[in-house]
Amino acid sequence: MPESHVGKNRWKRRFFVLVVLWITTTVLMSFPTFRGLVAYPLYRHDSGANGQIAYVMADGHAYWERVHAASDLYHMNRVSKVLILDERSYTMYSFTRDKSETIVERAIQHLLWLGVPREDIEIVPIQSDAIFGSLREAQSVLKYNSEFERIVVVTSAPHTRRSELCFRRVFPNETTVMVHSASSPSQSWEIDAPIWMEYTKLIVYWFVA
Repeated sequence: MPESHVGKNRWKRRFFVLVVLWITTTVLMSFPTFRGLVAYPLYRHDSGANGQIAYVMADGHAYWERVHAASDLYHMNRVSKVLILDERSYTMYSFTRDKSETIVERAIQHLLWLGVPREDIEIVPIQSDAIFGSLREAQSVLKYNSEFERIVVVTSAPHTRRSELCFRRVFPNETTVMVHSASSPSQSWEIDAPIWMEYTKLIVYWFVA
C-alpha cells in the first residue's frame, strides 16, 4: 500500500476519533441524564439518613437546594437540629427586610420560611486555617461540637462522596457520618458544573484529608 494512502487512512482515523470525542463531550454531555450517569461514581446517598443534626454544606449556587433538603429531614423527624456555616459574605438585597443580607442571614430566613424554628437552627463558626473548603467545614463542625454521635451531611449529588470523605476523616470512628443528597445526580443544580473538576477534587481530597 502506498505510503500516502497509509497516511491518509491514519488521518481519517484521527478525524473519526475527534468526532467521537466531540459527540461525547459536547452533544451527549448536554443531556442531564447522560451527565448524571457520568457523575454517578461521585454520588453517595443514605436513603434512611438520620442523626442528631443535619449539616448543610456551604458555598455554590446549589446551596439553596441543600437548605431545602435539610428542612425536609427536619420535618420528617430524621434530625432535631439544622447546622449552617457562618458565611458573612453578602448576597442579594432583601426588600422585605430593607437590607443587604449575608448568606447566613438569608439561609436562616429561608429555613424559617420552610418551617424550621429558629431555636433549632445553629450557626457554625468558620475555621480560617484550612485551605480546602470541604475539609475546613468538617473541621469547623468538629470544633463547634466534637460530641456529636450521628451526623447527616447534606449536599449536592456530585459533592456527596467528597463531603463524606472529609467528615469521616475528621471525626472519630465512634461518630456515625451519613450523607443525604439534595437531589439525584441528573437533577442537581450542580449538574451543569464541569464534572471532571469534581473527580479531580475527589482525588486531591483523598490524599490531603
